[in-house]
Amino acid sequence: MSSPPDPETSGSDVLRLSEVFDSLQGEGVNTGQPCRFVRLAICNLHCHYCDTKYTWDFDKFDYDREVREVALESVAQQFREAPAGHIVITGGEPLLQQRALAKVFERIPETLFLEIETNGTRVPLPALLARVNQWNVSPKLASAGDTEALRIRPEALTALRDSGHAFLKLVVRTEQDRDEAEALRERFGFARDRTLLMPEASTPEELLSRSPQVAAWSQALTVRFSSRLHVTLWGGRRGT
Repeated sequence: MSSPPDPETSGSDVLRLSEVFDSLQGEGVNTGQPCRFVRLAICNLHCHYCDTKYTWDFDKFDYDREVREVALESVAQQFREAPAGHIVITGGEPLLQQRALAKVFERIPETLFLEIETNGTRVPLPALLARVNQWNVSPKLASAGDTEALRIRPEALTALRDSGHAFLKLVVRTEQDRDEAEALRERFGFARDRTLLMPEASTPEELLSRSPQVAAWSQALTVRFSSRLHVTLWGGRRGT
């Protein structure tokens, strides 16, 4: 089993990909939108409830089996061929490979809609801030398991907020999560109509049982509620 390279210090002539597939956006304000998912490998956090551990937990998953190092032009071609012209770049943590992403963006038309899912721990490069149409910013709460120093980076969250294209999406399960999420929203000044609470759930049964409470919290806090469409429809199966 190979050890993964550090994408922030290694070369930016390839992207380390986990998978590419077409589906419907399952979360956030674009729920239901047909899109092409480009899932990048490697993450700097270790959320215990993560449903894509195959992108980063290489103690349990084989890096050589799970990750492909793909030339930038090949990635750009997959962007250009997206049936709905809508790309969701997810991970892992995509901004660990943002230098390579910036080079890919130079090769694609401006008409493509680019949506990036990020944990909000890296300040985006100017080229990404200028090009990305929507940021789905999901800083992790204490319940995810990492220390605050790892998961909360004020300079990154502020830069994403100030882009004017960011939505704050927070995974919650308990009242403590709810209160921490609201404190985070207030601390970084995200507008209520750009903030979403989403249930922690990896199965349809968990989603069904937890959604009413999270929806009630969303209503009480006058923020948005996000379900997880891919969990409802396909049980969160990989590639959906």
